[in-house]
Amino acid sequence: MADEIRTERLVMRRARPDDVTALHRIMSDPVAMRYWSTPPHTELATTEAWLESMIGADPAHSDDFIITLDGASIGKLGAWKLPDVGFLIDPAEWGRGLASEALAAFIARRRALGSAELLADVDPRNTPSLKLLERHAFVETHRVAGTWKVGDALCDSVYLRLDLRPR
Repeated sequence: MADEIRTERLVMRRARPDDVTALHRIMSDPVAMRYWSTPPHTELATTEAWLESMIGADPAHSDDFIITLDGASIGKLGAWKLPDVGFLIDPAEWGRGLASEALAAFIARRRALGSAELLADVDPRNTPSLKLLERHAFVETHRVAGTWKVGDALCDSVYLRLDLRPR
């Protein structure tokens, strides 16, 4: 299956080294990174290492994409480690339905590839992400306290699951 996903407004493609500047702008933004699994990136080298891990991930276990809009990188969506889906969108693009559009396309791709499920781990304070996943038929399975240490803060998790098997 192609390494590119096209939607009405977006092109989702594999990460490239030249994505680092746009991704660092997003990943150094405290608003964008509020519920991410790490604090905002203060050094470009941190984003470079993160991007290199995305580029070098084993395709047998990873299906991750950079989201582009009009040729500009505005975030990422996919599974760095299948079947766990994650996404990060530039706050300047929030509220336009782009995350929903990208997620729908990714779900369709994973369904076409025969995946059984997708999973998500979300900070319970991240209401917009929880609502987005629920709109795409993810169902909460359970909650666990103290699952992530981000900086000095211990964060909780809401776990969700989407069954992709045909009914």
